[in-house]
Amino acid sequence: MRRLPRLVLALLITAAAPAAVEATTDPDPAVAIYDGSVTLRLPEGWREIPPNVLEYFTLRTAEATGGRTAESYQYGFRPGDPDLEFSLPQVLIQIREEGRISYGHFQRLPPPADVAAQPASPLTDHRGSLLRELQLTGVTFDRERFCLRVDSVMELSIEGRVVVRSASFLTERGLLTLHCYELEERIAATAPVFEQIIDSVRFDDRIAYRPRLTDLWSSRHTAVALFALAALLAAAALVARRRLRAEA
Repeated sequence: MRRLPRLVLALLITAAAPAAVEATTDPDPAVAIYDGSVTLRLPEGWREIPPNVLEYFTLRTAEATGGRTAESYQYGFRPGDPDLEFSLPQVLIQIREEGRISYGHFQRLPPPADVAAQPASPLTDHRGSLLRELQLTGVTFDRERFCLRVDSVMELSIEGRVVVRSASFLTERGLLTLHCYELEERIAATAPVFEQIIDSVRFDDRIAYRPRLTDLWSSRHTAVALFALAALLAAAALVARRRLRAEA
């Protein structure tokens, strides 16, 4: 499939600031996004990040990476003040309409160590320049929900260790990805909150993924898994640049 490499660079950005969260789902009706074709439920106290802050994320990633990465985020949610430039935990949502992807690409994923060892892996080029360590800790595919899960940990020179948990749902138009960020020291408490949000995602018939027999004939798995690494580096670059400017 010729489209796949263009989807290989995707994920996002973050920084750090404490916020209290509870693993309780708001009983109110689900939040509708993507022109009403997707719904999800948020924990009580979580609020939508306004468009101007999301645009700031895009501009800062482009600046921090010298224009190599300029990821766009259509939605974002976090507890506390949504107008802050950075605050953790947070969830950013990215929609990619670059055409339907065969789920066969994700059927036989390599272990994280094999992905990181690939010659094209961003780890081989950037470790040590913007971050102390970038570790891919998990790459799995949920066949029931057609969802690629990528877990990583960034060790930043100033912020410390930040856990990134991403869930990319296949749709009939491309991908819908939730990127979840939290400091490692708080992830044990926040992980159930992230899982509740991810589990609550629902698609209507307009974009819900419909598997086909021909999907089983595709298996370009390693290239797909690499997309997580490039975006994590964009996140590290953004955080490092932001904090250095603040200290200047």
